[in-house]
Amino acid sequence: MTHHQANVVALIKRIVGIVIFIPALVSTVISLLKYLVAPKAQMQEMTAAVMDFVKVMVDIARQYTSFLEYFWVNSPIPDLANWSSSNSLWFIAIFALIFIGLSLQAAGARLTKRVYSIREGVIQRAVLEGMNGAEGRTRQELEKLVSIPNTSIFAQFGLLYVSPVIWGIIVYAIIRLINML
Repeated sequence: MTHHQANVVALIKRIVGIVIFIPALVSTVISLLKYLVAPKAQMQEMTAAVMDFVKVMVDIARQYTSFLEYFWVNSPIPDLANWSSSNSLWFIAIFALIFIGLSLQAAGARLTKRVYSIREGVIQRAVLEGMNGAEGRTRQELEKLVSIPNTSIFAQFGLLYVSPVIWGIIVYAIIRLINML
């Protein structure tokens, strides 16, 4: 891949990563808020008073984020009793998109860093080649010799494989605690 192609690919990866990450994060947070205020069958009086307060807070948040109405209407509420239900599977898929978006953005950032480093090396080499006089290669000739390998999102081990498991356990524990109220 040439410098120009690598710059374009890096920019596209970063933009697509952010475009995937932000809606997935918003949808996941809204799903958790909707789960929080969903009616529970075994609610004690003390818990009911606290949950009424939380419900009012979530309603106020929904009122002031009317531009996110699409997410408020369509974000799935996970079902702890049946993880194979469609809402739970959609919640898990959207939760996974958070980390896929982060991995894409990180791969784009890594590629940008690599292109910058190689560009600096080519400039330094061009200066050294310029000292050879007429037989020295130009910067354009040196850039044609360089091939920049692409970075894969699958190389982002921590973001793509470890983080979803850790955060999944944390979110599951939070949902479980909410369910115990």
